[in-house]
Amino acid sequence: MNDQTKDSAARPVDMKPLPILATVDIQKGVYSNVAFIHHTEHEFILDFLFQFTGETQLVSRVILSTAHARALKKALEDNIKKYEAKYPKK
Repeated sequence: MNDQTKDSAARPVDMKPLPILATVDIQKGVYSNVAFIHHTEHEFILDFLFQFTGETQLVSRVILSTAHARALKKALEDNIKKYEAKYPKK
């Protein structure tokens, strides 16, 4: 996790850094150029897809509680503001 992400992490400020265990495949990440968001009363479902030459593949699905979806929204907004301050549009 980099400094930009730490500043806007969706958890209380007084918490210590989390030791995160992940397999090598998870650490590599996946590339997505399309995303769909669905929701129910109790959760948000984020489908990340890779679309190339007419084929579309689901590469990851993340299911969040509504509370975590709101926290993710805030963290994204904070980080986008920091990104735009660092890399203004030309």
